[in-house]
Amino acid sequence: MKKISSMLVVALLLAVTMAFPVAAQNKAPDAIPGEVVYIPFPVKITLDGDASDWAGIPIQTVTTGPKKSPHSKQSKSFDFAVAADETNLYYLMKIADSKVITGKHGKDFWNEDSMEFYFNFTGNLATKAYAPGIAQINIPAINIGKKAGDAITVIGSNSETVKVNAAVVKTADGWMFEASVPLANIKPEHGLTIGIQAQANGATEKDRDTKLIWSKKDKGDGSYQDPSLFGKGVFFKVGSADTPKAQ
Repeated sequence: MKKISSMLVVALLLAVTMAFPVAAQNKAPDAIPGEVVYIPFPVKITLDGDASDWAGIPIQTVTTGPKKSPHSKQSKSFDFAVAADETNLYYLMKIADSKVITGKHGKDFWNEDSMEFYFNFTGNLATKAYAPGIAQINIPAINIGKKAGDAITVIGSNSETVKVNAAVVKTADGWMFEASVPLANIKPEHGLTIGIQAQANGATEKDRDTKLIWSKKDKGDGSYQDPSLFGKGVFFKVGSADTPKAQ
């Protein structure tokens, strides 16, 4: 009698489990902080300022850098995530910032609230010089309110050579953007490694007094001149069982 009861309990548990959807698993492995981030593909991302597309994609929180914010509610950290489809690399970046400062320094947007991402598609991750396929994309807060397809203000090394599309929105505690850049001459493959970097600039009153940097290699804000300071991004085909090593 006890054996039959146990079997009934197991059957009931299985029925209940099947009646509810299984929790979504991560689409990529967790990053190695400051060194390696995994880029899930193919992932459908819509640039609409809604981060729900990024569910299941690991988010990196960055608190490191040569200049920490002097204000408890302004740019203490930033979050970023990376994904790809067959033709584009996507970045999600968001920051808590109770007082957004922008439009105060002319074209020197690096001197106020802005977030930036970098990539190296060339395959030569040791290079110390910018070349086609390597770029710094700084998206300043002056773009808040811009939608995908709008002309946006972008600065950075080689940024003029890249077609950047982005949606930039204000959030409850700061601002964020979703952005895409074409993958140029590379095709996503499981284990393919590219150069990756993410940074945030912050001003609590006027001039920049905060600089946060993801890559451990860059200890002095040199990535805009030296791409060898980037970390690594490894493409991860969604559903794969293995975790490829960075090349």
